[in-house]
Amino acid sequence: MSEISNSFDSFIAVFRQDIVNARIKLASPNLSPKQQRELWQIVECHEWFIKMLAPTYEAELEQIDRDLEVALRR
Repeated sequence: MSEISNSFDSFIAVFRQDIVNARIKLASPNLSPKQQRELWQIVECHEWFIKMLAPTYEAELEQIDRDLEVALRR
């Protein structure tokens, strides 16, 4: 059971990072409407996945916000 839990944790961590990367790219004024739609699809789909798998969805969203803040400070 812990292997499955570790796998979910790994997927969730990767999806959190994908969301952070997509949200950073969405801040660019040079995106086409198609690029914006594709990035929002990544954010929405990955958030849905996290919501379905993570026992603490709100905590995961807070972690995404913290990761985003760290990435923007770089």
